[in-house]
Amino acid sequence: MTGVAVVAVALAGAMTPAQAREATLPIKNGKAEFCLTKPAAKRLAEAKIKLVATGKARLTGKQRQCVSLPLTEGTRDYAKLQGGLSFRDRDDRLDLSKVHNYVDKTPRTVVHASVNRAKARQAQFLTYTIKRDNAQVTQKQIKAVDVRTALTGEGEKLFKKTFGKSPLREGEQLFNLNAVADLPKGAPDALAALLSSLG
Repeated sequence: MTGVAVVAVALAGAMTPAQAREATLPIKNGKAEFCLTKPAAKRLAEAKIKLVATGKARLTGKQRQCVSLPLTEGTRDYAKLQGGLSFRDRDDRLDLSKVHNYVDKTPRTVVHASVNRAKARQAQFLTYTIKRDNAQVTQKQIKAVDVRTALTGEGEKLFKKTFGKSPLREGEQLFNLNAVADLPKGAPDALAALLSSLG
């Protein structure tokens, strides 16, 4: 839950120690939706590469293709998503599973990547940023809307290893991310501080 985790850590940073303890309670009942940008979808289509949802993830979106992954567990520092994503053409496939999002100096999405069913290896696949306009907070939920993600160098290399070339280069936007999760107890007290802390 990339954007949700970012908002959660901002909340924790704005709280008193007692409030921060409340905010580190497990985050549950959420999901993250990775939606292909129009340029990325076009390039994938030109390369005849399909985006597929695996495990408990599912394909969503009418205007653009998205993969929605349920949140299984998370805190202010990380979020673990259920299911995965797969990029496939007629002969080859890049499977991404065990999707985790981390929040520190370099917010990132880490996955276990398998090229053509080979043993999966951990890789940093995406980086991202979140701004004030991306954060929506109510008394009950944290939402992240249209968070921009960028393909990492490792991500580009994985595409090249799988398909011979990559449809996108390092730093180019692959997905827009939308996320939602239940708000940790005590967090509403810090909403004003949170919003003022985001750029």
